[in-house]
Amino acid sequence: MAGKFLDRLLYEDADSALDLAENEQILYVTGRHWIILLSRLIIPLLSICFFGGIAIYRAIGGGFLVSNTGEPTGFDLFNIILVLIEAVLILFWVALWVRGGKDPNPGRVLLAANLAILALIWFRYNGGRIFYIDPGRFFGQAFDSINLLLIGLATVSLFSIFFVVYDWLNDELILTNRRVVYDNDQVFIPRLLEQRVQQQIFIEEVQDVFAATKTYPQHWFQYGTIEVKSARIGGNIVFHGARNPKEMQRRIMAQVNENRRKRGEQDLATLIETKVYNEPPPRTKRSLPANPTRWPWLSWLLPPNPEVQPEKETIIWRKHWLFLLQGIAPPVAMLFVGWMIVILLGSWGLLPGPWLTVFIIAILIAFLAWSAWEIEDFRNDMYILTPTNIIDIEKKPFGPEDRRAASLGAITNVSFETTFISNFLGYGDVVVETAGSGGKFTFLHVPKPRDVVAMINDYYVMFKRVDKERSLNDMLELLRHYHLAQQRHNELMPANGTTIALAEQLPAESKEQPSA
Repeated sequence: MAGKFLDRLLYEDADSALDLAENEQILYVTGRHWIILLSRLIIPLLSICFFGGIAIYRAIGGGFLVSNTGEPTGFDLFNIILVLIEAVLILFWVALWVRGGKDPNPGRVLLAANLAILALIWFRYNGGRIFYIDPGRFFGQAFDSINLLLIGLATVSLFSIFFVVYDWLNDELILTNRRVVYDNDQVFIPRLLEQRVQQQIFIEEVQDVFAATKTYPQHWFQYGTIEVKSARIGGNIVFHGARNPKEMQRRIMAQVNENRRKRGEQDLATLIETKVYNEPPPRTKRSLPANPTRWPWLSWLLPPNPEVQPEKETIIWRKHWLFLLQGIAPPVAMLFVGWMIVILLGSWGLLPGPWLTVFIIAILIAFLAWSAWEIEDFRNDMYILTPTNIIDIEKKPFGPEDRRAASLGAITNVSFETTFISNFLGYGDVVVETAGSGGKFTFLHVPKPRDVVAMINDYYVMFKRVDKERSLNDMLELLRHYHLAQQRHNELMPANGTTIALAEQLPAESKEQPSA
């Protein structure tokens, strides 16, 4: 019953964490094992016991290191145990002193421990107590400042248990019919301040999946590590502490094999129909996002984000509009300070009227020029997605430009990162890792980073399909040339008095006339 409830929670969180593309569906989700939850709860539970226990002990009249409790105890059982501990520590300290090691710190620590235990033995020998309960002596401790602090710390530890459980529930490995996604959600305030990081590998790029249970407890309780290896360098996903890793391994590989089989059959059938029998190829139209509606008078300041060009199937992102405000803040501050200076100079009569006018005009010109510079700098930094490339442009107003581009086929991984604040404000960083010398492309501070990742995924999948079709087309072209060579050398056997000619069925523009 508990397992089904947990699975339902995992699927609900996975559905909210992903923006599924058209015809994409979640096939399987696995999360962290309950043993991982217990290991994370050890510190909060110990904190509750520690702070709460001390608060209760003080509330009933307990004290620490209390002197003058009555007759001296002499060498009672507890003092005898302390003497034995002291003897062992002295032996260790003497051994270190005789050996004369290079590092003096261990000897100093043992010497300090020896002195502390000797002081404790002397303290108890003369009637002192480490713990002593006397409601008459320690009256009124239940709600003093120390106990209120201890109660507060115990309450914080109690609430941290809720956050630990929520964070544990929001880490999952998700399998869809198009990709494998590792969703890592670090929670500060649920649904409000969360830091989310996602890694993913497309099904077409999955090379192998390893499921490891490296210890006996992992084997007995069926949890361990899942590693999904990509066909490209640097694109692996490692998920530790997973529930039933072998089941996730089996499902991923089953989906990989099924995807390869279906794509191979579909691509070959489509290629034969279009290249051999001259059927028009199917046109798959990309689902482009709509340009955000905004007041027309504001378009000069804030272009649509994302800006969609349907005729080119190109999408342009810029930074979140908050960073335009951040850029304009310094000139606004300069305008405010300058205005205050003008007011003070005018009220004190330090400058005549014409000079105040000149000063005001100079401040306004500087404000407008600086603001225009910041606005243009904001508009010129673009992250562009085309059907074949990703492009990162950083351009200074009226100045140099830094343009980086990489083919969609070079992408090895796409992920996004948000902080507690950026998740609340609706922006984040999208990291696109590429093979070769391209390195990482980081789309900084883009709005709705999860939507950006989903769109890059769609373009990548379509690019890979077109690339595969191109490879199959080359293979068919090779077969056509082989068939024409057979015709030139009279190697084809006639069938019912006619020559089998595959080339006759190919489109006219792709034929080549054999030489005489």
